[in-house]
Amino acid sequence: MAPLALLPETHRTRARALAAALALVVFALYSLYSWFQWRHFVIPSWDLGIFAQLAKAYANSQAPIVPIKGEGFNLLGDHFHPITLLLTPFYYVWPNPATLLYVQNALIALSVYLLVRFAQQVLPSVSALCLGAAYALSFGVQQAVSVQFHEVAFALPLLVMSLGYLVISRVTDQPAKALRRAVYWAAPLVFVKEDIGITVTAIGLVALLRTGWLRQATDLVFPSASKDPTTVRQRLRTALSSWVSTPTVAETSVLALWGLTWSLLAVGLILPYFNTGGIFDYSDKLDVGAAIGNPLGALAQFFYPWQKSASLGLIMLVGVLAWVASPLALIALPTLLWRFLSPQEGYWLSTWHYSLVLMPIVFLALLDVCARPQRTEGGGTGRSARFRQSYSRLAPQILPALALAVAVALTPQQPLWQLTDPSFATSQLSASDAAKYKVLASIPEGTTVAADLSVLTYLVEPNTVYWIGHEGKPAPDYVVIDRLGSAWNGKAPTDIAAYASERYQATYLPHHSVGTIDVVRKISD
Repeated sequence: MAPLALLPETHRTRARALAAALALVVFALYSLYSWFQWRHFVIPSWDLGIFAQLAKAYANSQAPIVPIKGEGFNLLGDHFHPITLLLTPFYYVWPNPATLLYVQNALIALSVYLLVRFAQQVLPSVSALCLGAAYALSFGVQQAVSVQFHEVAFALPLLVMSLGYLVISRVTDQPAKALRRAVYWAAPLVFVKEDIGITVTAIGLVALLRTGWLRQATDLVFPSASKDPTTVRQRLRTALSSWVSTPTVAETSVLALWGLTWSLLAVGLILPYFNTGGIFDYSDKLDVGAAIGNPLGALAQFFYPWQKSASLGLIMLVGVLAWVASPLALIALPTLLWRFLSPQEGYWLSTWHYSLVLMPIVFLALLDVCARPQRTEGGGTGRSARFRQSYSRLAPQILPALALAVAVALTPQQPLWQLTDPSFATSQLSASDAAKYKVLASIPEGTTVAADLSVLTYLVEPNTVYWIGHEGKPAPDYVVIDRLGSAWNGKAPTDIAAYASERYQATYLPHHSVGTIDVVRKISD
């Protein structure tokens, strides 16, 4: 059956304006949330400080040395994310860790705009906006914003562009052109993070499947008994010739190899080269050999403990279950496998940023499913045919609306709901906030500081900052400890000066104290 042409855009300017308006609303909403977080010292982890030090180094034309991770630690030895070089101009203009929050929000908003623009080509305008809003409010996006900047945010626009063209390839009369664009947009994803290369391989394989060549090659190599078969060698030669001549088959095959190659290079060569220990620090997070050797055990491990099933069920739910009917759903498998087969419990949950890259896959797969009914033709007059016709007519409207309803229904349990909390959504400083600002003001710029999470990130720009857990030299000029901080689990040292003197083998004296936060200053080594 020949593919249908795309739905005509009779009001292209209006369509673009609607998509842009939704994207701007999303950017404003998440940026408001991020501003309140920053205003009230809500810092879920040291990651924002780490990436801020990376951006600071790049903005100063230096290697990404991140003291928070350790003296002389090159962050290219932690994760492979050269795409973070794109942070340089933003941080150069506005040298502040909060800059990264707004860059991430902008990347999310851009991906919303792009997703809506693709959806507008195959869905009614209202349905396209519903799909975009459901994606923007999805738990994976909200959780990623709440835990602040991570490099995977750069994957969002690239994934939407690549998978969007995969969807378009099914409903256009120029599928080869769309598939070629899907390949080109997927290629840079390998520079986002080391595991994304496997996702790129999955995109290449799905794109190859969509060329139709695999079916053609199978028929050539394994002809039916009714045909007059040539020799096996001749059939293989014909199949190889068709690989070269069939449009985009070579490109999609190369993309699959490109993704796998970069992941192997990153894990086996690049990361160990830059790592201070000469290893890939996360090699123990997934035992691939054990999974291959015991596939049934790996399958059971994929669903149990039950936190994995709960997270998987939530991922299924945000795409209203229907998204798994698309081949694009296969692109989610690499991320799901490394997360759920890992012994690291934090990867199993629906929190943090681990589901962010899955959200474009889920919603583009759902769009792919919505586009499919438009290809239904004829089919008789029976009950089955009437059902297909009804589904063809209603699915593009009902599924996006259901996805939005699910996203809205889940929001009271998600981070954005904090905007309804008067203690969070206010510019007024709490006593704790005011104390932290006073502490920051007491530390001279351009010094070295060791701090716990309470003010760690806020000290990055004017100072050289270490995590309080770092050991040995150099002894920092100042040490900042919040006795009620989360780093101490209620067991913070009572004599901060003595603690710092013993830890860093230098003499420290009290410098400044506000509330539960103490600052001590180095006198001598």
